[in-house]
Amino acid sequence: MLPEDDQVELIAQVAGGGPGVLIGIGDDAAVLAGGVLVSSDMLVDGVHFDRSRLSPRQIGHRAAGANLSDLAAMGGAPTCLVASFGIPVGFHDAQELAAGLTDHGVPLAGGDLVRSPVLVVSVTVVGHADKPVRRDGGVPGDILIVSGPLGGQAASGYTLPVTPRLAEGALLAKTARAMIDISDGIATDVRRLARACGTGALIELERLPLGPGATVEQAAAGGEDYELLAAVPPHAPMPGWATVVGRLTADPQVVLLDADGRDRDDLQGHDHFR
Repeated sequence: MLPEDDQVELIAQVAGGGPGVLIGIGDDAAVLAGGVLVSSDMLVDGVHFDRSRLSPRQIGHRAAGANLSDLAAMGGAPTCLVASFGIPVGFHDAQELAAGLTDHGVPLAGGDLVRSPVLVVSVTVVGHADKPVRRDGGVPGDILIVSGPLGGQAASGYTLPVTPRLAEGALLAKTARAMIDISDGIATDVRRLARACGTGALIELERLPLGPGATVEQAAAGGEDYELLAAVPPHAPMPGWATVVGRLTADPQVVLLDADGRDRDDLQGHDHFR
């Protein structure tokens, strides 16, 4: 089966566009006329969460947080959520699921319900940014920073609450030339950022801020931390909560350098289809 990024590229070839679509497939959110942002995510029981380990409210909270993180990566502010639930026989907690979606303080404006073999939660966020930060604006020499600790989700078994970095994204948008949220692990998402920018990248693994109980490998490849990875000019002001982890390079290669000077090219983030 083709990897996720390859499938996205094939879909983009037939997706089409229109005068109201300024940025389509290929970034964290679509950008429409007037700075309107739209992004969607789907979570499936047994793939993205385990109902035996998370309550319906926690599942809803996680689904909305993952979706809002895409908006944070564009430097945007949310307006509302729209959600669709695939509900299996015997599931009676749709209200709690919806309550979890609204726990981030963003209203749920509508959606759809269908019967499904397993629980499915599909969320779309609508928001706005005056100057959305794309993935493709970085240049060689830009510093790569992350907004917070990595690997904590993997260390916890993916049970920690998801906190979308909306405030951090809005602040980074003032200086960042490119930004992406770390949904699939920095080992994967830095490659996406560098490819969009037409550059390479160097990540110094020993600089990664580690979440509770996390190893360097979990921080690099565990995924679902939903922190932000931004490329900023070398002399840009640095927020106190940001950590410098590397830089964009003119060499097209992406290098994950460990403390012994080795390239850990064996580290790969999450891909549903691999």
